[in-house]
Amino acid sequence: MKSHWKTFLCRKERIPDKFYTYKKTGEIFHYDDILFQCLLKDETLLEAHNALQDLFHYHEKATFTEAFEFILYMAKRLRDSGNEVLSSVGSTYMKWAAEISNGAAKNQRGRRYTNSTAETDNNHLKTIIKAAYGYHNFERFRKRALMIITYK
Repeated sequence: MKSHWKTFLCRKERIPDKFYTYKKTGEIFHYDDILFQCLLKDETLLEAHNALQDLFHYHEKATFTEAFEFILYMAKRLRDSGNEVLSSVGSTYMKWAAEISNGAAKNQRGRRYTNSTAETDNNHLKTIIKAAYGYHNFERFRKRALMIITYK
């Protein structure tokens, strides 16, 4: 499963409907079965995978209160897991519960807050800087950046 590590990180419903053939014996296994057998080998891995699967359903939380309760539930679950790494993640969730809940909850218009616009502008500016090989005049750079961002 080393070469198929992405299977561990995808949603259960998106696991490929493929079969793996073990070349030495000719045995055929479905990816679901292989994943389940791998997860049963390590209790911590199973706990982390189940927590990840629960986190994939954060988008079902519509209000801030629902999202906050969900984040607190996940934080407690991860902190009580007994694993040092998962406990650390749970503590981080507990520390930033309100901020994470803001990102998971929808606003009054039914949309989630996102920083995609800022990330897009930042990417455009980096592209301009790369293409320009450095401007000597800052005012020209500023005007070009504003023009590209305005008329993109």
